[in-house]
Amino acid sequence: MNAVHKRSYVASLIGPLILFASASLYAATGTRHVVYLDSIGHVHQLYSTATGWSDLDLTSLTGAPPAKSGSELTSTLDTATNYVHVYYQSQYANYGIYGDVYELYGSGTTWHSNNLSQIVGLGNSPGPGAGAMLTSLIGSGSVIHLFFMFNTEVMEMYWLGGTNWHGDSPSYLAGEPGGSSPCESDPSAITSLIDRSNGNNFMHVFCMGTFEDVYEFYWTGGSAWHYDVPTSLAGAPSGSIFSNITSFVDNTGGTAHVLHVFYLGTNLNVYELYQTGSWHSDSPTSLAGAPAAGTVSGQLSPLTSFINTSGVGDTSMHVMYLGTNEHVYALHYKGTGTSWGYFDATAASGAPSAASGSALTSFQDLAGGVRVYFLGANSHVYELYWQSEGTATMTDLITASGGTTAASGSALTGVVGP
Repeated sequence: MNAVHKRSYVASLIGPLILFASASLYAATGTRHVVYLDSIGHVHQLYSTATGWSDLDLTSLTGAPPAKSGSELTSTLDTATNYVHVYYQSQYANYGIYGDVYELYGSGTTWHSNNLSQIVGLGNSPGPGAGAMLTSLIGSGSVIHLFFMFNTEVMEMYWLGGTNWHGDSPSYLAGEPGGSSPCESDPSAITSLIDRSNGNNFMHVFCMGTFEDVYEFYWTGGSAWHYDVPTSLAGAPSGSIFSNITSFVDNTGGTAHVLHVFYLGTNLNVYELYQTGSWHSDSPTSLAGAPAAGTVSGQLSPLTSFINTSGVGDTSMHVMYLGTNEHVYALHYKGTGTSWGYFDATAASGAPSAASGSALTSFQDLAGGVRVYFLGANSHVYELYWQSEGTATMTDLITASGGTTAASGSALTGVVGP
C-alpha cells in the first residue's frame, strides 16, 4: 500500500470513528433538553444529539401563544412516552387571571400544546399569580402534577390522561394554619419532589413562608394533604426575604430515603433542611468554607440542586448558586459525616460570568456528569459540565446550535432523557 493509498484508507476510517465516538458519548450521557424564552416570548428548546446541538422554536411549532414577560418555566420527562412536558404562562389571560397556563409536549420535532387554564376551568384553578414560580413532577402511572402559587395558596393542576386535567389546592386540603396559607405570594418560591421509597409515591411541596419559614405540604394518597414547618421542627434559621428554594429526595440507600431542601439565610449562606424521620438542618456554605451568594437590586441568587444517583462519576449531592462575582459556585457533599466542599465552576471552566439576574437550572446526565445552565451577559445559554469537582468545561449552546438568543432575565428549565 503506497502513501496515497494509506492516507485514503485512514481518511475512510476517520469519519465512521468520529461518528461512532460521538454516538457513543451521546448514548452514554443521554439527550439533554434546555428550555428558555426569547425576546418575543417564544419558548425555545435546545437539545443535544449525536451530531451536536439544535434549537427548536416550540411556540412556532405548536401555534401556542407567546409567554408573558417574566413567565417562569418548568419541565418534566414522562419516561413512559419519552415526551418532554414544558409549562409556562401565556401573555393572554382568557381563562387565567394573570395569564393562561400552557403545556407544550412532544419529542423530536413533533410537539403539541394544551391550554390547561381552559381545560381545568377558572373555578377550579385561577392559575399562577403574577411572577409565580412553577414546579412539576411525574407521579405514579405517569400522572403529571404542576404546582404554583396563587396569592398565598399552593395550587395544583394534575393530569389523568388525554385531556383529563383537574385542579385543587394542596394548602387548602391540608387545613391551612389560621385558615390561610402562610406562603409568600410574591415571588412565591416553591419546589417539589416525589418520594418513591418503600413502594410509596408521596408528593412533597415546599414554599417560603411570609415569616421566611419553610413550609411543607405533603400528600399521602387521595385528597390527603398535610403540612408542617421544617425550619421550626429543625430549629433552623429563617430564610432571607424572597429567598429561592430547591429540593430533591435521596433514595440511594435502598428503601431508606432522605428529603433535602435548600434555601438562603439572612447572611446569604445556603442552608439545608433534611429529614431522616425528623427534620434537621446545617449550612453547606459554612461547612464547605464557601463564599456567600450574591444579590442584584434585592434579587437573590437562584438555587438549583440534584443528587447524582447513577453510580458513576461524582455520586453525591450538588447545590449550585451565583456568587457576588456572578460566578457559578458548586457545593458538593463528600459523603463523610457533615463534609461539604465547593468549587468555582465558572473559573474552572473558563466560562464568562453569568448575567446579572440570570436563572440557573441543572441535572445529572445519564453518565453521572453534572450539567448546569445559565445566561451570559450576551443573552446566550451556557452549559457547564464536570464529572468530578475541580475541572469543568463550558459550551455556548446558542453558538453551538445556531439558535435564537434568550430574553434578558429569561427563566430556564431542563431535563435529560434517553
